[in-house]
Amino acid sequence: MKKVIVLFFVLLSFLGSCQEYVQDRFSGYAAVKNEYFAKAKDLTAYLPKGYSQNGDTDYTSYIQKGINENAVLIMPDFPVLINENGLTLKSDQKILFQKSSKLIMKPNAKDRNGMLNLFNIKNVDLYYPTITGDKHKHLTTTGEWGMGIYILSSSNVNIIGASIESFWGDGICIGGRNNISSSGITMKNVILKDNRRNGITIGGVSNLLLENAYIANTTGTNPQAGIDVEPDSNAYDVKNIKLNNIETEKNGNYGIIISPGNMVGKQQKDISIAISNFKDNGSKIGLGMAVTRDKPNTQFPKLGGNISVSNFSSQNNSTARFRSFKGASHQVSVKMDFGKLGAAASKSTVSYDQKLKNNAETITLK
Repeated sequence: MKKVIVLFFVLLSFLGSCQEYVQDRFSGYAAVKNEYFAKAKDLTAYLPKGYSQNGDTDYTSYIQKGINENAVLIMPDFPVLINENGLTLKSDQKILFQKSSKLIMKPNAKDRNGMLNLFNIKNVDLYYPTITGDKHKHLTTTGEWGMGIYILSSSNVNIIGASIESFWGDGICIGGRNNISSSGITMKNVILKDNRRNGITIGGVSNLLLENAYIANTTGTNPQAGIDVEPDSNAYDVKNIKLNNIETEKNGNYGIIISPGNMVGKQQKDISIAISNFKDNGSKIGLGMAVTRDKPNTQFPKLGGNISVSNFSSQNNSTARFRSFKGASHQVSVKMDFGKLGAAASKSTVSYDQKLKNNAETITLK
């Protein structure tokens, strides 16, 4: 009996250490439901008679009809199977996932799709979305763009308490289309596990706040990062990105990788990213800095802006706790708290910062 009690408390300690920043993603659930969803439409009413509650029947068209016809809605309180078309949201919408709500992606052969699609819309609030992809049942081996929450050219989006796992591509992808970046995106208390390409891809957005996130076991196809900051082209922005209280674990390559080289082009661009309280455990590289990786020096204006990293720690990394990559010269000011990595004793922080700015050599801290 004593052994059982000891194992129980060891397990509690382990779970707590794995998700320090996301204690309870359903925090505030009752208050949210009472304040915003007292008169909401429960989409269970749209399902056919005799509906299954086992997540084994495709109800995409029924749920989509409910989304089309309602601004404030509640998902059924049981698993629902959604086909390769996913669900398309609209502007000025609030959606509540109940504690047993779950959307499950039906196995498909699509190279690119999304479970929840937010394309060129604004003013959307998603509370406690629980969604699962088809990573382990996908019908082909091609493509890498099966997204959980797919945000393109959208603004004023709030995602609270999400649990997203096992998608063919990214758990969450935030970018733009037709040269229009997304803007005003807030995500809090999110858990992303077992996605194939990235936990979160940041491809084109201004004013993004990610706070309290646990991202683990991202494996399958590169970059295999918990968070990948990788703009699509010179047409898009990565401005005022704040990543606070981030925990990554056992991702295939990186906890976080910052690789904005695609922003270099005819337009002069500035990047701004601030990372605070970030720790990795067991990813190959805790933090990667590839500001203009593999980019030759060209006639284009140099990338400017600033990247700051404070209170970063990493452990059990097979390649490095921190690694930079050589590339074209740039004018981005990179400030890192190397002291937290135990590096300040051998070389000054100023020395490392200057090397990052020159982009002239690779820095690897093991």
